[in-house]
Amino acid sequence: MSIATRPPLGVLRQFSRAVFADRLIGDEMMRLTMARVDVDPRASSASVTDLMSIFLAGWRALARKAAASGGRPFTDSALLNALPTPPDDDRLVLLLVDVMGFSVAEAGRIVGIAAPAEALRRAREALVVHGAPRAVIVEDEPLIAADLRGILERMGVDVAGEARSADEAVRAARAALPAVILADYNLDGRATGIDAVLRIHQEHDCPVIFITGYPDRVLQGEEIEPDFVISKPYTPDNVRAAVVHCLDARRA
Repeated sequence: MSIATRPPLGVLRQFSRAVFADRLIGDEMMRLTMARVDVDPRASSASVTDLMSIFLAGWRALARKAAASGGRPFTDSALLNALPTPPDDDRLVLLLVDVMGFSVAEAGRIVGIAAPAEALRRAREALVVHGAPRAVIVEDEPLIAADLRGILERMGVDVAGEARSADEAVRAARAALPAVILADYNLDGRATGIDAVLRIHQEHDCPVIFITGYPDRVLQGEEIEPDFVISKPYTPDNVRAAVVHCLDARRA
């Protein structure tokens, strides 16, 4: 699905969660910065790209407050008072292009830099997998599962388990204790990928990347939704960027 045809709030929510690889922090950041979008005179006729620029400006202002606070509370949000260090411009361009699907030129306008292609090149070259982290793939289509396995193994990730259903996913995660899970939203059987992850997280906490052809169905701002979403059809660059960013966020 093209960025231009998607609901703007879904795009903003996906990006906000992706920045921190965390649904709770991402949605809280969106809540605070949407106030800026609501009062910005450009917002009423803004494109998705314009809205992303407005959102990013508000997010950066909040990050500056966090840096200047000296560790003291600076918002009414306990989550954001412990705000992680935000990604640099190169990583933001990477997320916008390789995760969100914006063009390189659009990413440059959103981030506010003159040479986004160079930023993207540097960010891709800087994608490093540390050690040999374990992953579990939850996917009921064998060809897609095999493709994801190949991408992960070429990155240096140890694919320690595969599952086609929620029950299999729980067993695989229990055995592997993965550093990251890649999950399809629609699984073989009655349960969804989110059902599987909820059960897994009762025993083992790790980031989960959902891969779905309908990202906005799982980006409604509800309580039970994924931290990180990439859209089908995906590319190896999509998967690499998402996996390394999630692993880096947990290491930070």
